[in-house]
Amino acid sequence: MLTDFLSHANYENSQIQPISAGPSSRPCPEFHDSSDSSDASFEPNTLDDDDEWKDVEPENVITSFVSLGGSIKYPRLEDFLEEARDNYGVDLISIKNRHGLDTFGMIKLINFARSQVRQGLSHPDVSPERFLEGDEYLIPVIEDDALLYSIDDIFDLAEKEAQSSTKKTPETTYSHEQVQQMIRQIDQLREQAVYYRSALQKTYLEKLELLERTLSNEPSANGEGPTAPPRENDSDSHYFSSYAHNDIHETMLQDTVRTDAYRDFIYDNKHLFAGKVVLDVGCGTGILSLFCAKAGAAKVIAVDNSAIIEKAREIVFENGLSDTIQCLRGKIEEVNLPVKKVDIIISEWMGYCLLYEAMLDSVIWARNRYLDSAGLMIPSHATLQLSLFADDDYISDKVTFWNSVYGFKMSCMRAKSYDDIVIRTVKIDNVPSRSATFLEIPLHTVQKDDLTITAADFCLTAAQDVDQLHGFVIYFDIFFTTGQDKKISDAATSFTTGPSGSETHWQQALALIDTSKSGTVTLKASEQIQGSIALRKGNEYFRELEISIQWQAMGAQRDEKASMSMRRQTWLMR
Repeated sequence: MLTDFLSHANYENSQIQPISAGPSSRPCPEFHDSSDSSDASFEPNTLDDDDEWKDVEPENVITSFVSLGGSIKYPRLEDFLEEARDNYGVDLISIKNRHGLDTFGMIKLINFARSQVRQGLSHPDVSPERFLEGDEYLIPVIEDDALLYSIDDIFDLAEKEAQSSTKKTPETTYSHEQVQQMIRQIDQLREQAVYYRSALQKTYLEKLELLERTLSNEPSANGEGPTAPPRENDSDSHYFSSYAHNDIHETMLQDTVRTDAYRDFIYDNKHLFAGKVVLDVGCGTGILSLFCAKAGAAKVIAVDNSAIIEKAREIVFENGLSDTIQCLRGKIEEVNLPVKKVDIIISEWMGYCLLYEAMLDSVIWARNRYLDSAGLMIPSHATLQLSLFADDDYISDKVTFWNSVYGFKMSCMRAKSYDDIVIRTVKIDNVPSRSATFLEIPLHTVQKDDLTITAADFCLTAAQDVDQLHGFVIYFDIFFTTGQDKKISDAATSFTTGPSGSETHWQQALALIDTSKSGTVTLKASEQIQGSIALRKGNEYFRELEISIQWQAMGAQRDEKASMSMRRQTWLMR
């Protein structure tokens, strides 16, 4: 019966999308139900008495068991079972005995475990509720999987192990310290259970109240109609889902300027973290939480609304820090922390041009809600910088290129170059001025409204002659201090994303001047560009940025009319 089922399942699987582990090493014998067969030529008494039944499989067939990872083949079932248990934490014998799985349950378990490992999970969760429901895992993951044909052998081994364990149960002794640790873990689990039950009840009641208000057509506070359930912006969903993939985290972790700065500050100031409760906002893979735990933090709460939090949990477990680091999925504004206050908030919230993606809003909210009055923000300060930009080669390659493409005019494509902020690495040779700070953010005191700039004045002095000014460069600097009363000048660690520093994944933000509207600007050494810059969230989507700059060239060699000519342009970062 099992062989018939597996043959049928392999056929069904081949019609979908079989994943082959190579040529079949164990052919499946065909069995035919005589009641359905039109061939009645088989007669049970056609064998002579001296004839013997012969095995339907050739004796020289070698059965091999493909490992869960798919890279190794084992000649013995016992070798496969040992590798699955030791390398992937999947103990088929123990699971069978513990949950009393029948044949179909074992088939589902085997296929589920294989599928999870193939998805990249090194220690998959093989709880029965994850694979027993439905028939999805009755279809083999590997065609002609020898393991599925050996379930009877697995059952025999399971029975032997069960009998062996009943005969003699070794007495386990624990030290006083181990007992106390287990008691603490049980107490912690009880506290978490109470917290989760309370959070679930609160969420349910809030949703129920909102639903009742909506159905009863109860007017909102402004009296303009019923209150509709909050609806998450599609772009906001995309924002969080974009952080679920490995690529973006690989890029950030390989940015040694960024990651080394956090690590160095934490490890050089372990006394700040010893015994403290730390909140990691937007934890990603959890690298900052790992640093804090290694520095001696008593508890680290890592929060992220992206699916990457599942990987963070695995990473924390893999590094043996599950007792210190607790991972929570959700927006920081919506999750309920297991503590009322934290001693430290750490976050890598910086986006392109510092404020793109508006993650700092969430960090400020978390600070106002959870940080102790004497708590520490990491990092503690940030500044936005503005410089001049001049690069004939870049303009030729990216802008005037559209004037003639294989002899055809494509000027409409050029217009986009002046509408959007461009993210690229700018060489220091193409920055003919020192930078000017137009925004300083003290993380301990800044509020969300402070992040909207209506008009920040600046003055940029040309360090050399500039044949044509092509735009402005925007970048940011980050500072780490050891206390709320410290200033930027007291920073223990810092880094820049500007052209003068080592390249980072943030690069620089480039705002190109549309000379067709504002005219060409040339500068002599020591002449100045004076003006103001405005920065605010995008109209259509709050995670975007809108940047406006108005400026004029000033210098002794300019006539009054030229000096007073004010230019203005707006760019969008999306």
